[in-house]
Amino acid sequence: MSKSRLAQVEHTIGYRFSDRRLLARAFTHPSLDSGPRGRADYERLEFLGDAVLGLIVADEIYTRLPELDEGTMTKLKASVVSHSALVATARRLGFAERIVLGPTHARDSERALPSALEDVYEALVAAIYLDGGLDAARRFVVESIGDSITPEGFDALTIEHPKSRLQEIAQARGTVPAYHTVAIDGPPHARTFTAEVTLFDRVLGRGTGRSKRDAETNAATAALDQLNTRG
Repeated sequence: MSKSRLAQVEHTIGYRFSDRRLLARAFTHPSLDSGPRGRADYERLEFLGDAVLGLIVADEIYTRLPELDEGTMTKLKASVVSHSALVATARRLGFAERIVLGPTHARDSERALPSALEDVYEALVAAIYLDGGLDAARRFVVESIGDSITPEGFDALTIEHPKSRLQEIAQARGTVPAYHTVAIDGPPHARTFTAEVTLFDRVLGRGTGRSKRDAETNAATAALDQLNTRG
């Protein structure tokens, strides 16, 4: 990323890096091969960022919402840091135009982007944490997704796991959903799975994700949207 692009990201997120190499790394997709050693992509940052993000969101829920029990806190946390929530946030912040993809993924960016956007958000949390500490990372997380950490930010149906909700609806109608992985794309380090869910003898939902579980969850979400649309 050029210095001007790095500065644009800093302006968007409201944080100025002391070490901009961390920021550049957070936006570098693993498909841009930097050699077998000293890789400069976001994978290691993503690993750390997932943990830091989880801690911040859990602490915010615990502090803000003392009336919630453990089960509800768990559901809310899962909703706040879900794949769809982080992808939506990353898109809103303009990250899709900033990710540096390798040639193969650049040619098919729309397929690569959904999982990459979640990864970049988590990597950026880690980059800010390493550069400015936990308080700086907390400020970014709260500014970007903090609005959803409220009693009004979710309801029982939206935070309930989509597969569980779909299972309940199907069983109430005397059937069960069936999930099938219909495609696996990308190199081993960046797989993208596509799944379909069949209900009432027809495909009702289709979803993609960086794991079979994520793909099936997104397929279930699509199916629930269809059911809601059809009443």
